[in-house]
Amino acid sequence: MKLAGTLGLIGCGHIGGSLAKAVRAAGAVGRVVGFDPAWDAEALSSFCDEIADTEGTAVAQADLVVLAVPLRGIAHAVARVAPFLKKGAVVTDVGSTKQGIVTACEAILGEQARFVGAHPLAGTERSGPMAADPKLFAGRLVFVTPTSRTDKDALALVEATWEAVGASIRHIPADLHDQIMAALSHLPHVAAYGLVGALYERGVGDLCGMGGSGFTDTTRVASTRPATWVDIFLENRAALLPLIDRLVHRITALGDAIAAGDADKLEQLLAEGKHARERILGA
Repeated sequence: MKLAGTLGLIGCGHIGGSLAKAVRAAGAVGRVVGFDPAWDAEALSSFCDEIADTEGTAVAQADLVVLAVPLRGIAHAVARVAPFLKKGAVVTDVGSTKQGIVTACEAILGEQARFVGAHPLAGTERSGPMAADPKLFAGRLVFVTPTSRTDKDALALVEATWEAVGASIRHIPADLHDQIMAALSHLPHVAAYGLVGALYERGVGDLCGMGGSGFTDTTRVASTRPATWVDIFLENRAALLPLIDRLVHRITALGDAIAAGDADKLEQLLAEGKHARERILGA
């Protein structure tokens, strides 16, 4: 079922390209007009019906505009496209933090367009339009963060678009979203990058080719694009920094127990960690 005549896509990397491929496969949009100066036309041709020369051209006829640009560039992109949006256009994003983005975008657009914040919990360590996968969102959760200002029809269109590509929707306040993401996504990335960074400082020459499944599983997320996580860490630092302090405290406690040869304390700390993991994952 067609939900929108034209989708204007600003940012045609892994997430944006995957969404474009998915909505086309589902027949949810009539056409996709994309803009991303980081990639040539050939890279975008598999999911864009038209490749625009400017952001304004990409959104001028769009019923739904999706911003899939780096996190700290979302509000700037909204400000640039705002003068070109047609009346009644719906604007949404895929950013990994929400409070700052929603506040800024609503302020920029005012009554001119209807903004709905969204964040699909999907993606891999791959990047760029070559990594676009139309099945990426099937069975995945998408957080949607409406406010008291959110237009009901705009919200319905954004939700229907995500549901059309196989995702499920959960409404959540933007500030709570950022706290949850800090705990369950952003802190694990800090830990993974910190772990492999510690090994880098140690020297990895004798470790090359020796990593087993434990190392691979624990550090997989450190294979993601660093620039992406610079944006996320800085945007969500208010929620993230207290958790980093807790992580440092916990690692210090483990180190102290190991140094003291305190088996009982060490077992207690490990058991607490195991129990917390089981509760979080519902095991």
